[in-house]
Amino acid sequence: MKVTTAKYQCFRNLGEVSLEFSPGVNVLWGLNAQGKSNILEGLYYFARGRSFRGAKDRDLIMFEQPFASAEIGFLRDGSVKETTLSVTLPKNGRKKLARSGAPLSGPAEMLGSFRAVLFCPAHLTIVSGGPSERRSFLDIAISQTSREYIFFLARYKKYLAERGALLKRYASGGKVDAEEWETYAWQLSGAAEKIYSERKRYCDLLDGDVAEYFEKMTNGRERPAFKYVSNFETTCDGEEEDTAARSEGLYRKLTENIDREAAAGSTLWGPHKDDVKITINDRDARLFASQGQERSIALCMKLAEGEISRRLTGEYPVFLLDDVFSELDENRRRFIMNELEGRQIIITSCEPSAVPGSEDTLNNEVSFFEVSNGAVKSSGAAE
Repeated sequence: MKVTTAKYQCFRNLGEVSLEFSPGVNVLWGLNAQGKSNILEGLYYFARGRSFRGAKDRDLIMFEQPFASAEIGFLRDGSVKETTLSVTLPKNGRKKLARSGAPLSGPAEMLGSFRAVLFCPAHLTIVSGGPSERRSFLDIAISQTSREYIFFLARYKKYLAERGALLKRYASGGKVDAEEWETYAWQLSGAAEKIYSERKRYCDLLDGDVAEYFEKMTNGRERPAFKYVSNFETTCDGEEEDTAARSEGLYRKLTENIDREAAAGSTLWGPHKDDVKITINDRDARLFASQGQERSIALCMKLAEGEISRRLTGEYPVFLLDDVFSELDENRRRFIMNELEGRQIIITSCEPSAVPGSEDTLNNEVSFFEVSNGAVKSSGAAE
C-alpha cells in the first residue's frame, strides 16, 4: 500500500496544501511548530478515524475558519486504480466521510481501507507506561486488520458505559432489577470473549516478530517476550481455551460482585482492565529494562505491527515516523531505515540530514519537503 497524494484545507495550520509522495522515503522537514506533524495527523486520521494526538474534530479546524478538510489518494499493491478517502469537518454540523466519492456512514466503515503504522515519541514509553497504553496499541493495530474486532470493541464500550451508569444509579439508592444486571453481564461477557481472543492472538504474533527484530538489533544477546494478561482469563479456573467457560466466568463476576463494583463506581472485570506483560530474558521489563531497552522494544513493536499487518492483509501499511529520530541514537535510526527498505515511509524531522540514508538513499527514492508556516514546498535532496 502506498499513499500517492494528500490535500488539506484549513486543517490545523495548513491553509491549502497539496503533496505528491514518492513510493519510497519522504522527509517532511523544517523548524518546530510549522505543520510537519499536522500532515501526518491528517494521514493517520484515515487509518484510525480520529486524531492520534487525542484532539477532538473541532480542534482540527483552523482558527476562525468554518471548516477543515483532508483527502488522501492511495494505491493497493498490484492495483493501478487509486482509491481516495476524504473528510470534511464543519465547525457546526456533522463531519462527512467519503471513499472514492461515495459517502461513508462513519469512521468504523472507513477503518481498514487505508492502513498505516505510526511511530511518535509518545510510543517510546509504551513499555514503562500504564496498561491503557498497551491496550491502546493492541486496539489500534487489530482494528486496522479486523472489521469484526471494531464491531465487538464498539459494542463492549457501549455496554460498559451503560453498565457504569447503572452502577451509579444503584450506588445512589436507585432500584435496579436483577434482570438488568444479568442482561448487561451476558452482553459484556459475550463481547469481551471476542476481544480477549483477538488480543491474545495478536500478542502471540507480536511475541515472535518482536523477538526476531530485537535479536537483529542486539545480536541475540537478549530476548523480549509478550504475554496477554487478563483478569477475564483468570475467572475461568485455568480453562484458557474454553471460550464458553471464559464467558461464564466473567458473567459470574459481573453478577456476584455488584455491591463491590458499586462502591468502586465502575466495572472491575473485563478486557478494559487487561494488560500486556513484557519481559526481557524472563525479567519484567517495566521494572528492570533500561531506557535504551525500552526504546528498542517500542521500536521493534512498531516494526512488528507492520509485519503482522502484511501477514494478515497481504500488503505492508504506510509507515509514519513523527519526529522519532531526534529521540533515537544513530544505530537505531539506521536499523529502522534498513528494516523498512523497500516500503513507503513518511518522516518528520527538524533537519533532513538527521535521516540516515539521505546521502546514499538506501536504494530508495527519497523526496524532501520543506514545511514552513503551514506551507509545503519540494526541496530536493538534503544539503
